[in-house]
Amino acid sequence: MSTQLEELLDQTRDALIAGNFAALYNLSAQVEALADAFPRVDRPTADRLRRKADRNARLLQAATRGIKAARQRLSDIAAASTLSTYDARGRRDVIPGPSAFQPRRV
Repeated sequence: MSTQLEELLDQTRDALIAGNFAALYNLSAQVEALADAFPRVDRPTADRLRRKADRNARLLQAATRGIKAARQRLSDIAAASTLSTYDARGRRDVIPGPSAFQPRRV
């Protein structure tokens, strides 16, 4: 049973790295079901499972931060009246958009 749980934890890691959130949904239910019925294991096996679970928790936190950053960036882009670009040295440069009072040429 521990090998099944390890396999699921490894699949969860792969899904997190790939950004496959649909697979994560299915895997989380399987991990929970298996963990609920999990028998006692020896110390090395428990340590190995804990390391894998901790690794997945860190990956999930990183994915969550990435999603929040992407949502914020999309929100910034939608609300912006300027265009932000980067120069050759990686510095942010802002190009103002057309003024509401400035006539546009077609």
